[in-house]
Amino acid sequence: MSTRTRPQMTFETRASLIALARDAFGRHGFSGVPLEDLCAAAGLTRGALYHHFGSKLGLFEAVVAEMDDALDEAVERATEEAGGGWSGFRAGCRAYLQAMVAPDIQRIVLNDAPAVIPNFAGRPRMRLCTAQMVDVLEGLMNEGAIRRTDAAALANVIAGAVANAAAWATSRQDPAAAFAAAGDTIGLLLDGLEIAEV
Repeated sequence: MSTRTRPQMTFETRASLIALARDAFGRHGFSGVPLEDLCAAAGLTRGALYHHFGSKLGLFEAVVAEMDDALDEAVERATEEAGGGWSGFRAGCRAYLQAMVAPDIQRIVLNDAPAVIPNFAGRPRMRLCTAQMVDVLEGLMNEGAIRRTDAAALANVIAGAVANAAAWATSRQDPAAAFAAAGDTIGLLLDGLEIAEV
């Protein structure tokens, strides 16, 4: 006899659907995955999927949110392992680019999400990430680790450079090599901000 509660069953169903959808969207793209195929693979009716996510787009947004969480964790882990501060910030930028080498992340996060999710760049999560970056950069300026400038402008320039470098790398014949080159180039740009110790 099962002892699972209804909330546990709901959580498991959602997690299973997100995992199935991530695999399907990662291989075939958002437009290449019929909703009926997802329902059949999950053993659910269309109504059940709508109950959990509202629509195919809702399911896709849940997949992107889960991938965003994993990317955030990778950046935070790299930042901590580098000892925080300016070295940690740089390590976090590189970790983000390294994570983008995965083909499913490229297709879902870099290619489909900006085209499918309305106002993808302006969604609350992105605004929060930018605000957190502004806080970190202001702290580094106050510590004398990097040159002083407008922290909001700098955060948007760095975020834009990293995002555009990642999008560029996915279009190259050898994405892994392009991501490595992008990481090195971002590093050179960040070098110009650092205040050398005397």
